[in-house]
Amino acid sequence: MQTCWEAVDAAIGNADRILLYGPPGTGKTYSAATQKVGMTLEGEPNVYQVTMTEDTASANLEGFYKPSSTGTFEWHDGTAIQSWRKGGRLVINEIDHASPDAMTFLHAILDDKDIAQLTLNNDNKETVRPERGFTVIATTNSLPESLPMALKDRFPVKIHVDTIHPKALAMFPKSWQSTISESSLSTDMETRLSIRSWREFFELLEKGLSKEQAAFLIFQDRATELMDAIKLSDDIEINDTELNYVSEEE
Repeated sequence: MQTCWEAVDAAIGNADRILLYGPPGTGKTYSAATQKVGMTLEGEPNVYQVTMTEDTASANLEGFYKPSSTGTFEWHDGTAIQSWRKGGRLVINEIDHASPDAMTFLHAILDDKDIAQLTLNNDNKETVRPERGFTVIATTNSLPESLPMALKDRFPVKIHVDTIHPKALAMFPKSWQSTISESSLSTDMETRLSIRSWREFFELLEKGLSKEQAAFLIFQDRATELMDAIKLSDDIEINDTELNYVSEEE
């Protein structure tokens, strides 16, 4: 049986609408925003990201007018319409946090490509359609059932991400990886230790702090427990891996 990351690798680049769900800090957003990404004509990654909150309005996705340097108002496409026009990848982080206004707009953005179209709320009442290549990857820390049925149904591919991304664990010593993975995936929020915390611990060691000092600063009252749980090596190294790629969207 394939792992969740093997499933993600198979889906990205092939499926048009993907929902990645699972614990925070596993690397869902990192994969969604970086894996198999095409480039624009300007040589930039053809990815458009938005993180949903209860205050996110549909205008953030569709577009809005704002003052120009000439004193007039100019229309600026929102994140979703930009991705439509460019045939890019739209990454929607924390989709379950979207406001009702944004949720309604997403229904249109996520329609099947053969029927998807929108008339923009600009002066020209321009009708736009997604260009070839447009795809959507959404992430959530909740179960798919937390989404309204109409929105959930628009993601034929749903992948439960239940392990830490291999690149995230690869930057830590092998003897630590099991404990780091288990603590990062804990469902008990009082005992969970994010990958970000572990990364900062190792970075403090690289800057010359002792293991005891670094453990106290990062893990505080759990420092002694964690120091005892793991046999610390005197030669700790961080591999040449991007240390800032795992977000807490995530």
